[in-house]
Amino acid sequence: MLTITTRTGDYYGDGSSNHIWETHDADGQLIAELYVSTDRHEIMNIWVDEDHRGEGHARALYEAATDQMDIFHAPEGHRTPEGNAFAEAVGGPTVAPYPCDCHACDTLEN
Repeated sequence: MLTITTRTGDYYGDGSSNHIWETHDADGQLIAELYVSTDRHEIMNIWVDEDHRGEGHARALYEAATDQMDIFHAPEGHRTPEGNAFAEAVGGPTVAPYPCDCHACDTLEN
């Protein structure tokens, strides 16, 4: 039986503020996690243990999160290929444009 838990915290010690949903197995082992920024409700990261990919854990976390609040995908230029495939698979809105000076945003034509 899987358990989804929620908490707030930073992203591996970076000092950011995120809502975090996690899936654990019956033994308490972390299987998947979804980080969503507390300010924009933008998906910052989603991860699934390699041995459990393709089992629906990422979708379950996304659905649990969207049941609790509005969640937005990152701008396409900020997504990894896997993140883009996830966004396309689950659907849902993308965060509204915001000032950003990252490489991906710097290379976009205005």
